[in-house]
Amino acid sequence: MQREHIEAEIRRRADVYKPQTHLIADYYRVRRKIAYPLPIRELTLPELPIPGIQSYPWSIWMTWSLEERILSLGWAASWLGDGQARRLAVSGLDALADWPCYRQLPTPDLSSGHALRILWHAHTRWDWLPPGLRRKIERAFHRHIEDTLPMSDAMHGAFDSKDDILALKEPHTALHNIPFIGTVGLALAANGNSHPSADALNRRLEALVGAILDLRETGHSEGVGYDGYILDFAADWLGTISPCRRAALMDHPRFGDVLDESIALGAPGDVANIAQLSDTEPREMPFHVSGHAKLYRYRASPRTGWYLNRCGVRGLRADALAALRGIADDDQLESPRAGAIDAHYAVVLRSGWEPDDLAVAMAASNSKMSHVQNDNGTIVIGARGRWPVSDPGYQQYMKKREREFTLGPTAHNAPVINGMAQTGKPADRRVVLRKRNGTTHMAELDLTDGYPAGLAMKRVARTLWLSDRDLVVVADQVRGGSVEAITYCWHGHPDAAWWVQDNMARVYAPDLTLWIGSPQARITDQDVDRLPGSRGHLTLRASADPSAPCVWWVFAKGDTPPDVSLHEQGCGIRVDGRGFEISRK
Repeated sequence: MQREHIEAEIRRRADVYKPQTHLIADYYRVRRKIAYPLPIRELTLPELPIPGIQSYPWSIWMTWSLEERILSLGWAASWLGDGQARRLAVSGLDALADWPCYRQLPTPDLSSGHALRILWHAHTRWDWLPPGLRRKIERAFHRHIEDTLPMSDAMHGAFDSKDDILALKEPHTALHNIPFIGTVGLALAANGNSHPSADALNRRLEALVGAILDLRETGHSEGVGYDGYILDFAADWLGTISPCRRAALMDHPRFGDVLDESIALGAPGDVANIAQLSDTEPREMPFHVSGHAKLYRYRASPRTGWYLNRCGVRGLRADALAALRGIADDDQLESPRAGAIDAHYAVVLRSGWEPDDLAVAMAASNSKMSHVQNDNGTIVIGARGRWPVSDPGYQQYMKKREREFTLGPTAHNAPVINGMAQTGKPADRRVVLRKRNGTTHMAELDLTDGYPAGLAMKRVARTLWLSDRDLVVVADQVRGGSVEAITYCWHGHPDAAWWVQDNMARVYAPDLTLWIGSPQARITDQDVDRLPGSRGHLTLRASADPSAPCVWWVFAKGDTPPDVSLHEQGCGIRVDGRGFEISRK
């Protein structure tokens, strides 16, 4: 990524921020935008009613926006000598240092993590801060530590090492992103002010990070959006401890898992547009890229360099741009291998990362974290920088129709059996990845344990193939109990147009056509609808023959619908001459 491109982007952002008299916070999940008068001298919580939520976390998105504003202005002052940007950054920091409290919750939380990180960033990176402001920031560090450290001690003080966390009956309950990020804010403040609590907080974070890494061995994840959020804050904190202690964590065999997720789940032609499985939000939460950028200076790798060079500057947060500007351009870039890839809470089959390539990602997780939904087997299909077969990709907290759209039975595209979708995740993650030949890759996932016990299912399994750069095939085996109905909901990209012909649905964009069909389902215009709560996705809802030994679905790129025929008493299929068959176990 070229330095001049990074500086031009910071200049563009600073020029947007300079005339603003209010900070705009976009609460996109509840469709609200708030204009906070500048400068902001305290944590103010709007009293706008949010149906079904008594205390909405307004502070999160406000501090996200404040961080972007102050860091963009501050780096424009540092790199470009922009005097107005410098004055506005100083004004914003002076006001932030006045806040009597940085948290919304009675715990180290996200707003405190971001607010303290803004102050730490300025205090440690910008030598042009006025001395009086620098002292004021140090007093703010001390004030916050005195306020919040007792809450951190109550939550995590009993953990002297990762083994204490791993010994818990439910260790994942101690590892949620909110208190972790708030604890990083505390540690940055303590390290930035040489506070007596610094060593204890550093050891606490070593225990939390170590436990997260160990648990990843058995499937722990919050999805790339939130795994990356943790990585982003951990990367800042890792820069404040000794190289030896930093290396002890970065040498863990699972430390690179989030990079695996970021690379594997990127859309062909736009690697930063990650697959929207579970609670992801690729545009709104690019924190994983920030984490990779910050860690690159400690452990450069051709693979990470390749990934960062593929991410455009417009979608990155200001701290990621600052980290990338300090990295010399590296010609030793290594493109990752395509094929069948384990992305840890998903599996991915892909022909490559170029716009003409095809990728299919399938949710496959046993994680107990709530940001990873009960969506195993759900697939999204990517090409041309987007995901034409999609998923809501987030969870709506308001108890209205949109919550049902993002979490209800129609939210995902694994089979809905007798009106019932999955209600859990298996204890073990049973995934098979295979390469059938040079251009065909296969993944198989057992979904049985995810369905309600009352269905008495003996086997529910989804087999997935990617063939060349134009074809995805899905085979669902549903056996046991009394299967009276099998239904599907295939969501298209929110901007896609649809057409139905020859018993197949066409998902259309000017540069891409993807055909969707099944020989066991009847598809008409009436089956394509916008479900209540959708933010633009149209959905193909179809019922399949419950007596079939296997339900087949075909997704084919091309201007004309593919030729599809069943073989082997329904246990095999041919698509434009290419054959696929399930084992009859």
